[in-house]
Order: sequence, then C-alpha cells, then structure tokens
Amino acid sequence: MLFSGDAAALAAAEPAIVLHMNQDHAATVDQLARKLLGREETGWRMTGIDPEGIDLRRERHTARVEFSAPALTVEAARAALVQLADTARR
Repeated sequence: MLFSGDAAALAAAEPAIVLHMNQDHAATVDQLARKLLGREETGWRMTGIDPEGIDLRRERHTARVEFSAPALTVEAARAALVQLADTARR
C-alpha cells in the first residue's frame, strides 16, 4: 500500500501505542491474531505500528495485520485499531 503524507507524529508515538496495547489490551492483540490471521496460539504481542498496519510477534513467529486505509496520525491509527478490534469481535 502506498501513502503520502507525514507520519512523524505516529512514528514518535509508536513506543507508547505498543506499550499501551500490550499492557492494557493484550487479549485484543491475541484476538486480532486469532480472528483476522487464523493464528491459534496465544501470547501475541504488538511490536510495531506504522501507517499501513501493525506487527505482531509470538516467540519466534511474526505476523502482520494491515489497516483498511493508511493511518498517518495517532488519531487515525487509534481509529484503525478500534476498527480491527470490532472486526475481530464479530
């Protein structure tokens, strides 16, 4: 996916977003891996976020969840994460 724009604020907020998701929404991270990617294992952790999606890791396995549209701002990334979580809950 190609995007244009400045995602510097998202890049600067990446460590805080990853920490928040892993500390406060660990079950949601697992649910994203299970429901959206078909991964049955638990213990997934978010390792990164960029305008195109999020990176997950469990032990030595990695996975990628793409956003439906680029998220160039922190607010857009939050909305994309909420959308992914809602989709995974269905």
